[in-house]
Amino acid sequence: MLGRTCLAGLALTACSSGHGPARPQHLPPLDKVPALRGGGAARSPRIANYKLDAKLDPSSHMITATETLTWTNTGASQVDMLPFHLYMNAFKNEDSLFMRTTHGEMRGAHATDSGWGWIQIDSIQIGGVERATAISYPDDRDRTVANLPLQQPVQPGQTIEINFKFTEQLPEVFARSGYKGEFNLVGQWFPKIGVRVGTPGAEHWECQPHSANTEFFADFGVYDVTLTVPNTQVVAATGVLVAASDVPGGLRTLTYHAEDVHDFVWMADPYMVTKSGKATLEDGSTVIVRVVYRPEQESFAARHLQAAIGAIEKFSADFVPYPWSIMTVVDPPPDAASGAGGMEYPTLVTTAGDSVLARPGVRVPEFVTVHEVGHNWFQGMLASNEPVEAWMDEGVNEWADSHVMAELYGARSSVIDWEGFTAEYGALSETATEDPANIPSPIATAAFQFVDNAAYGEQSYPGTNRALTTLERTVGTSKFMAAMKAYAKQWAFKHPTGRDLFAALEKELGENLDWYFSPVFEQVGGMRLRVRSAECRPTHPPRGVFGDGTQKKIVTDTDAPTSGAWNCDVFVQNTGVIHVPVDIELDFADGSTQREQWDDHGERAWHELTALHSSRLVGVRLDPDNKISLDVPIEHQYRLEGDGAASLRAGARIASWAQTLMQLVGP
Repeated sequence: MLGRTCLAGLALTACSSGHGPARPQHLPPLDKVPALRGGGAARSPRIANYKLDAKLDPSSHMITATETLTWTNTGASQVDMLPFHLYMNAFKNEDSLFMRTTHGEMRGAHATDSGWGWIQIDSIQIGGVERATAISYPDDRDRTVANLPLQQPVQPGQTIEINFKFTEQLPEVFARSGYKGEFNLVGQWFPKIGVRVGTPGAEHWECQPHSANTEFFADFGVYDVTLTVPNTQVVAATGVLVAASDVPGGLRTLTYHAEDVHDFVWMADPYMVTKSGKATLEDGSTVIVRVVYRPEQESFAARHLQAAIGAIEKFSADFVPYPWSIMTVVDPPPDAASGAGGMEYPTLVTTAGDSVLARPGVRVPEFVTVHEVGHNWFQGMLASNEPVEAWMDEGVNEWADSHVMAELYGARSSVIDWEGFTAEYGALSETATEDPANIPSPIATAAFQFVDNAAYGEQSYPGTNRALTTLERTVGTSKFMAAMKAYAKQWAFKHPTGRDLFAALEKELGENLDWYFSPVFEQVGGMRLRVRSAECRPTHPPRGVFGDGTQKKIVTDTDAPTSGAWNCDVFVQNTGVIHVPVDIELDFADGSTQREQWDDHGERAWHELTALHSSRLVGVRLDPDNKISLDVPIEHQYRLEGDGAASLRAGARIASWAQTLMQLVGP
């Protein structure tokens, strides 16, 4: 996700609203579509089901709410304690784990000294018995996780109902949830139960405290949510609007219903308007697509709408069809975008990128929308454990984004097509990221265990994209895309792990890929691929002394002149931990080429090529078709000087950078 500021939206007047006093809004029409597209049976086991009733005071940005959670023990062992996320306490003070690990800054946005947020549990009842005083905190300093001991264990197959009352103060937004001026984005706002994972009979709770890089992991369920807001507010929310009415005091109640989702988010703002369209899936069915935005963002809203429609159509075709009836894209005001923009939730995402610099053809706004909509697959349906395996959502989604952007806007111009310049997402990403071999944390590191935020960002996003792209190019794009589609179909709504992804790919590709998955995802060191030496010698018959006694004969260069052919030796090395098949291409002075593949899966760290050719070797190219994204390509070009000496000169490096630049922005 990109860091953004209001200054980047220089041309937009929304940096200071000037919208005048808020006026009552028309009562919104009901959606009159099912929560699941086409209705039908449940897609998920619906383990955690919520009924929420919340009232927002937009002047104080406070929420009072009740919650009824119905949770089913689908494991094979009893449960005597329930853990809950209290995410809003991440913004309570500088002692929280989130504030300590972010230092009050995320993606260019900063916490303020006055905009603290918190959640207070006023009541917890089970079977009419008050249990609020029984809750405890694994980390009393942090308090983003609360444990509730049970008086009676929940046996396998049993269901328990827990009733909450809580009060919440939204923070001034700098990280995903909160307010900015009169804009309110309410995310991760209610007590949310953890997820039981592990071998049947030996399950354990997964309920990580909220830190800088830990996003969210929750079970699927059905949500019925009633929101009470002033009638001046435009509201957008997860799911479909099933009831709306005005009540005394200038208030309005709106009821939303969502099925087979693992979260619920909503937005309230008095100045938003809506632009709508429809995505058409391969079976001819449609999805309602909405962009909610301030009027001064009209031109960007049109771009976000088209990007969202295209993304839903392409992701549905490439993986599994979008299962819900509606997709809502919220385009926050520019002064809130750096904190609230660029975040994914089921059926509702926030976007960003509106800027005077983002001229038509500079597709940063479109990319943000495609990325966040894409998370409805690689997070919304394939809901992996993001705190533990962030790459399963962020990185796999980024790999899929590159395909969707290319399908929508062209392979060479997926990110930029402006004033004769074009740029493709993959090449742009590669040049903007750190050398993978220099990152001391492997891709498959828990989000809270990376050496720093930079390593988390590199490995969870572009690092994973590079890893999947390299495998895709190695086995073939059509074959790999078919394998990923099969994985998505098999694991939708089932919380897949990295091991599940690897197993699905091995099955579909028909080969054991341990040689690839282990070093690429679980080890550090990356690839260190380069030409160690290359030299050529003119060939001639053997010279020297031959025979013995009277048969002894001296063969000189006159007797054995050069034949005009050249004998060339090339040594290639890879001193990294990752070894993938490498194409090696030899360029000869007569314009001909010779290609060979080094494919020993790391049995040796070096490889020798020999070539007998009628003209001199002038260059060596590693990975000439750019299949490998796991190494720094600057080392893949090798030119021999005129005297045949094996030397890699600065000129070759400059030529390599020039070639990369041409790939990025060449007309």
